[in-house]
Amino acid sequence: MNPRIAVVGVGGWGKNHVRVLKELGALVAVCDTNPSRALEFSDRYGVRGYSGVDELIAKEEFDAAVIATPTSTHREVALKLIGAHKHVFVEKPIAPNVQEAKEIVDAAARAGVILAAGYIERFNPAVSELKSMMDSGKTGLPLFAEFHRENRRPVHISDVGILHDTAVHDIDTARWLLGEPRRVYARLSTIVGPKEDYAVVVLEFDGPKVAVITANWITPKKERRMTVVFSDSIATVDFVAMKLTLDDDEGRWEPRIQTWEPLKAELDGFMKAISGSGGTVVSGADALRTTALAEAAERSARLGSPIEVS
Repeated sequence: MNPRIAVVGVGGWGKNHVRVLKELGALVAVCDTNPSRALEFSDRYGVRGYSGVDELIAKEEFDAAVIATPTSTHREVALKLIGAHKHVFVEKPIAPNVQEAKEIVDAAARAGVILAAGYIERFNPAVSELKSMMDSGKTGLPLFAEFHRENRRPVHISDVGILHDTAVHDIDTARWLLGEPRRVYARLSTIVGPKEDYAVVVLEFDGPKVAVITANWITPKKERRMTVVFSDSIATVDFVAMKLTLDDDEGRWEPRIQTWEPLKAELDGFMKAISGSGGTVVSGADALRTTALAEAAERSARLGSPIEVS
């Protein structure tokens, strides 16, 4: 039997969670502070709709919830759901700062519920294939990674800047592929505003490994790509096309990749985890670490110097 999952926040990215959970047979309710939007989605997907988390908890029988509300509300919503002993999947970033992220992580641990975070690129088939190749030694030793994540500011994002909303995707992916950074250096700028909309983050790891992350909400062309330089090859990932290209001594080639929708794989892992049947999730501890690195990047940008992290 599938777990019963509610989605809190159905505007922006939340609407995709609603669609995918319906396809997976797990959606039982939607909740949004905009009553007309809650009604629209409840009618469209044939589930009950609520305009507040308190009402959802009081009236609905469900096992878990996806939180896709604005980042500034994640702590309040998550703590209410965890307090009701619900498993929670919190879209990235888990919180706008380390203090709030830690409160969520600690509350989930005390309640004995599963806390997952929405770092979707780990479930991108091209990234997953590259990770498998790295783990099996087929690429050589990683030396350098470069990330580009650029396009106009999404209209539904207003409470955090590009570092916490967008660059954290690549901070998390860099951690997953290269390990834990030891030093962070960053430059942040506000070109159009109202919050920072241009970021360059440099992560230094043990040994020669370095990652450079660039993100902006200024340029009209949408870019979502990563290049990783290894001792024996160069790998390029197009996140949107879910395409992996390798250049090595044999020339340029593309591994055969079984494709899937990353969000569906991510939510399927969450469903399996809360059902006790395995399943891979990005943990709350992982999300807390990424938030801490984003905070270190903010501090580096203010001071104009690298920040040591542990």
